[in-house]
Amino acid sequence: MPLRKLWNSIRGKSATPTVSSTPETGDGPRAASPTSAEPHPRSAGTPASPTATPVAAADPPRTSRNTTGTATRDDKKLFRRIESLSVQSVLEVCVGDGQRSLAMLHSLTHKGHSTPIHYIAIDEFEMGGNALSLRNFHKQLREFPAKAHLVPMTIDAGLDRVVRTYGQVDLVLWSAAQPPTPAQQNALTRLCKPTTIVFAQENGRWSETLTGLTLSKRAA
Repeated sequence: MPLRKLWNSIRGKSATPTVSSTPETGDGPRAASPTSAEPHPRSAGTPASPTATPVAAADPPRTSRNTTGTATRDDKKLFRRIESLSVQSVLEVCVGDGQRSLAMLHSLTHKGHSTPIHYIAIDEFEMGGNALSLRNFHKQLREFPAKAHLVPMTIDAGLDRVVRTYGQVDLVLWSAAQPPTPAQQNALTRLCKPTTIVFAQENGRWSETLTGLTLSKRAA
């Protein structure tokens, strides 16, 4: 009997660690289950995605900017006269700050045309001391449905370039400080059709000076 009691006591002690070891393995993965619920409140904060798309940056560019509000009264009279003409091509000699040119193009294009207006400008821009640079003016002209051709040269060289490259035009705006020289008038004669209208600016006022037909007669 003492040996059996001793054997039973030994068996009873060895069985106790086996029972205590089983809850540790079961509690391990179950204790990790609360942490798996943490991503749910974080995923609820994902509505920040709409702020990543700037709506203001998606505004479409304007195709024709109205700048007639800054034009002088004489310029507005000029624009009204131009609107009454059938104009497809314009030559402007000396653009100044460019605002008159933009307002004129708005007057010519805001009603729409089946064919785009051809706009040619002769000016030295920054090379001649003009505050308006060639690059900035070209960028502003992109807002209008017109084909712009800028000639950054002196008047004599620019007129010669226009004669050889672009040919005759429907409208001429002369806003140079001095009236045309005989050589410049000869170049204008070659650029004008019989129906071409020539406007010249003097002391801020525009006058419809010579048509293409009159220029041709004078050159003859």
